Amino acid sequence: MHRLPRFLAESRLLFRLTGPLILSQAVYMLMGLMDTVMAGHAGAEEQAVVGLGVALWVPIFLALLGISQALSPVVAHHHGAGDNAAIIADTREGLWLAGIAGVVPFLLLPLIPTVLAAAQIEAGLAQKVSLFLWGIVIGLPAALLTRTLGFYSASINHTRPLMVFGLIGLAVNFVLNWVLIYGHWGAPALGGAGCGWATGIGMWAGLLMMVLYTARARIYRDVFLWHGWSWPHWPRQKNLLKIGLPMGASMLAEVSAFAGVALLIGRFGAVPIAAHQVALNFASLVFMLPLGLSNALSIRVGQALGAGDPRAARFIAWSGVLIGLAVAAAMVPVVLLAREGIVSLYTPDAAVQATASTLLLFAAVWQFSDATQVCAVGALRGYKVTVMPMWLAIGAFWLVAIPLGAVLGYHGARNGQPLGVYGFWTGLVVGLTLVAGGLVLLLRRVARDRITGQHAASNA
Repeated sequence: MHRLPRFLAESRLLFRLTGPLILSQAVYMLMGLMDTVMAGHAGAEEQAVVGLGVALWVPIFLALLGISQALSPVVAHHHGAGDNAAIIADTREGLWLAGIAGVVPFLLLPLIPTVLAAAQIEAGLAQKVSLFLWGIVIGLPAALLTRTLGFYSASINHTRPLMVFGLIGLAVNFVLNWVLIYGHWGAPALGGAGCGWATGIGMWAGLLMMVLYTARARIYRDVFLWHGWSWPHWPRQKNLLKIGLPMGASMLAEVSAFAGVALLIGRFGAVPIAAHQVALNFASLVFMLPLGLSNALSIRVGQALGAGDPRAARFIAWSGVLIGLAVAAAMVPVVLLAREGIVSLYTPDAAVQATASTLLLFAAVWQFSDATQVCAVGALRGYKVTVMPMWLAIGAFWLVAIPLGAVLGYHGARNGQPLGVYGFWTGLVVGLTLVAGGLVLLLRRVARDRITGQHAASNA
């Protein structure tokens, strides 16, 4: 019981960081929802443009964002150590890294027509999707730079700008959608492709706001970025890449597994595909809660380690995992009791509603595994441990979850009836449970070794 006051104090600190982080991440989900709804009013084909475009750009963006997020634990360590000069130096390197990463989507754009043709997308629709993606890609360097400045700000315990500018960006995106989808104020009516250009322009507006704020707000006075500049420094870039590349690969492995299921169930017809999208969209919204906590854990653990206190880091890490489990326990009855009402908000189709409602039972089951794995991986990032989590994610999702889902979905268990989409979601539950167990064991070992290493160093 003597640890309870300490746990409650740490919980307050984590929630203070987590709240704005959750809202800033939810903004991206709301932008996608808003694009889908507004494009839908322009016609089913325009809505399809947005759906296909989002499916193509979001996995790439998240992978690049994972690489850029390496800055977060690095700055958190420097903040814990009180090394402001290192915060400035590494944040500038992080901005260079984000800018260079923003070039990657331009290199991939020429492949889009081939990908759409291979997927047998009708030529007129494919052309609109390409126009949508051009708008997005032009904005992606700005989005990566904005999020990098956000990682810098959050890692020195200043998370509010991410939330405020995210909400402003949502409003800007709404206005630009209205202008570019329907052709108001003399603009061309681009339909669904207008959502891509609205988002791209909004990304540059967000970067401008973030640069101006970090240049003028007093909170950044001791870690001011904008006096002087320098070319990339390879040793610092190498350090960021060493942490960030596995983070990007982990994110891509998980996101692509969930997105890949949509393709693998295509043979089952439109109803399972639609139900999968509905259930996955809601599960993704719920996931924003533990994901925000995970990002806060990465910062708090990194700050404790930077301050030279691995015991505090271990306490923070396990406190975060426990809070994540409590959040999951609170969400399970919500999903179970409200699932039918939830899916009815997405679609009036009775068949889709029935299948999606059943899939949400799987989502309720995986709440505990999902919360555990994302909180554990956040804590491990605070320790700058990212390679083994990457291999665990690749193994759990692509060597277990997807193959198991294919066997159950297409063939069934022990010569039984094929389970269809339910077989694939069973595979996802198993994959999440495996990766959660592996990450917990890894976190236990890493935290113990860091304490043992400090003890040995002090006695040397």
